[in-house]
Amino acid sequence: MKSRFKFINIITTVVLALLPILAGGQAVKAQEETINIGVVQYVEHEALDAVLKGFQETLEDSAYGDRIEWDINNASGDQASLQSLSEKVARDNDILFAIATPAAQTLASVEQVKPIFIAAVTDPVEAGLADSMEVPGGNITGTSDMAPIEEQVDLLIRNFPDVKTVGLIYNSSEVNSQVQAGVAVELLEEQGLATEVQTVISTNDIAQVMNALVGNVDAMFMVTDNTIDSAITLVGDIAKEAGIPTIGSSDSVVRTNGLATLSNSYEDYGVQTAEMVIRMLDEDLNPGEMEIELGKDFQIIVNEDFAEAIGVDPSTIE
Repeated sequence: MKSRFKFINIITTVVLALLPILAGGQAVKAQEETINIGVVQYVEHEALDAVLKGFQETLEDSAYGDRIEWDINNASGDQASLQSLSEKVARDNDILFAIATPAAQTLASVEQVKPIFIAAVTDPVEAGLADSMEVPGGNITGTSDMAPIEEQVDLLIRNFPDVKTVGLIYNSSEVNSQVQAGVAVELLEEQGLATEVQTVISTNDIAQVMNALVGNVDAMFMVTDNTIDSAITLVGDIAKEAGIPTIGSSDSVVRTNGLATLSNSYEDYGVQTAEMVIRMLDEDLNPGEMEIELGKDFQIIVNEDFAEAIGVDPSTIE
């Protein structure tokens, strides 16, 4: 009998000794669990593609890189696809990333618990995504690409003082574009300039609207607009043929087919948003309590080929 009790005591001692090791092993396993990150991008164009690149590369280079499984989706500007993709991404992933306002709004409408990070969203409050920039609330945070519109207007006036009428074109259904265009028109008119604003509802409208617009204006002020940006080759070519400058929009769009802007890199927005994800994971933060961040390090971007095409010395733009 004593031998049996002695044996039981030995087994008990061994099990108790192993418990911390087993628990530690489970902790390590938990720390190494896969992180599923789902991405919904509204449409394919240079600026939004750059956001995704910066976001993905930054996370892959982080301490979490080996654990991440990606689920990357592009709605190609189609609302029906955007809805179905958002539902799938929300269902299948742990952390969600929305690129552009329509993607963010749709993803937010189908998921109110899992963390949603946003980028290339101009005004998250106006878009109904956040209570405030400082404390967005709910499950959403990220970065805003609100352009330095006042400085962009100054860039136009400083370099083209003879301009009298400025044209603007954007998609009337995009909240981010409406906000920027409203600010730009007010600032331009405060400087004594006339404005002519035209809107489109799809890329099919752009050629007709732009061809009519450039005949009535001396310059174009470009806001960041997903529909216009996705067709910037066409838009820029029409402006070049008319010999008028285009000022504004993002660095990627200007490098593709615009004259000049004051902007930072849209890849930087992706990097900045990824760094917020890393901080959330490191510190176990609540996204709704993380401030929505603005862009940094704006600089003048000039497309020399565009400048030369309209007879402007690119070195004079400052």
